[in-house]
Amino acid sequence: MTGPSSPPILLPVVTIAAVLLQIIIAPHIAIGGVVPNIVLVAVVLVAMRSEVISATIVGFVLGLVFDLATSGPVGGMSLVMALLSYGVSSFRKDIFQDNWVMQVIVLLLAAFAGELLHNVLYSIIGYDTDFLSSLLRRALPGALYDSLVGLILFPILQHFANASRKRQNAGLLKGKFD
Repeated sequence: MTGPSSPPILLPVVTIAAVLLQIIIAPHIAIGGVVPNIVLVAVVLVAMRSEVISATIVGFVLGLVFDLATSGPVGGMSLVMALLSYGVSSFRKDIFQDNWVMQVIVLLLAAFAGELLHNVLYSIIGYDTDFLSSLLRRALPGALYDSLVGLILFPILQHFANASRKRQNAGLLKGKFD
């Protein structure tokens, strides 16, 4: 997944895999009660390679699925994911192309912003009563954990995107235009 034109099949595969990993794997790899937000990582990775409207829709839908799959209030994470995907997808796509440092920096900042925004939202609606404790015990460690998960997923997605792009280019060379 090096450029803005990722293969079309990659988007559904990434989104479905992210939801399944979040529901099945993430609760079992929690560290100190902090569960990685694999959906957030997927939203950021998709947003780096998608146009603003499609990235925002994917962010909202994945956030809503996350809300429905977890025990928190419905709608909070969908708002956070839509805002994150809108923000990240608004960057010029060429700054991400083959630039691992920029991708990691954006992932780290987006993870922190997403966890912080989610924490603020929970405090505003009264779901979390102690903002500072929640920030220190869940949001900051969660942002770091999300970033580590992203560092693991980046190379995997990169491999599949490159393989898919090579197959697509090979088909174009043979005269297949589908």
